[in-house]
Amino acid sequence: MREIGPHSRPNVLAKLDGRRREARLMQTVRAELTEHVGGNPSATQKALIERAAWLTLHVSLMDQKLIEQGEGSTLSEHDSRQYLAWSDSLQRILRDIGLLQRKRDPEHLSDSRLTEKYTKEDAA
Repeated sequence: MREIGPHSRPNVLAKLDGRRREARLMQTVRAELTEHVGGNPSATQKALIERAAWLTLHVSLMDQKLIEQGEGSTLSEHDSRQYLAWSDSLQRILRDIGLLQRKRDPEHLSDSRLTEKYTKEDAA
């Protein structure tokens, strides 16, 4: 398989299988975010999770590229802009996924004061 880089075409990235570290990174991100939203994501949450996995891969590959260039190296202007765009998009998606996290039942809360607060609010 061809070398995977931050600017790899989508058709190359779509062929990733579970044996490559890039595919394992995406599988890990998907699993962790799926767990974060309660284990059974809606269609919207699935789309956000998939986008977050792809963006995480791109940002990670760009980080790797910078590390491989060695100490004192910088990104080109194009790479720098692309990195910022991917990072900002990933941050917004992760924030949205965090906001979409399902409410936990009060019995899962460890602080009894919080449990009492939820119980009082539910009764009102």
